Amino acid sequence: MKEFNLNEENKTEVPKAGSALPAKVGVWSKVKGFLFQEINFSKPIVLELTPKEEKVLTEVHDFLFQEVKFPELHDFLFQEITLFGKKKKEQA
Repeated sequence: MKEFNLNEENKTEVPKAGSALPAKVGVWSKVKGFLFQEINFSKPIVLELTPKEEKVLTEVHDFLFQEVKFPELHDFLFQEITLFGKKKKEQA
């Protein structure tokens, strides 16, 4: 284990690279350490969900990957829209 001598004499001299005490850890150092950490992609990713979270995830998945048939989609996209209400027919 490496020992550091913190006498008054050593504080005035400039330490050599690699032999100095670690610098004060700032916010940017913490952010860089988090953003650029090594990720091991060979490890399997395990996602633990509560029963409620699992139910919501299943419902979202079923909604996103539901089968949409063209006639249903066509009827939905080209349905008649009235913006100002129906016009009354003239009574004659």
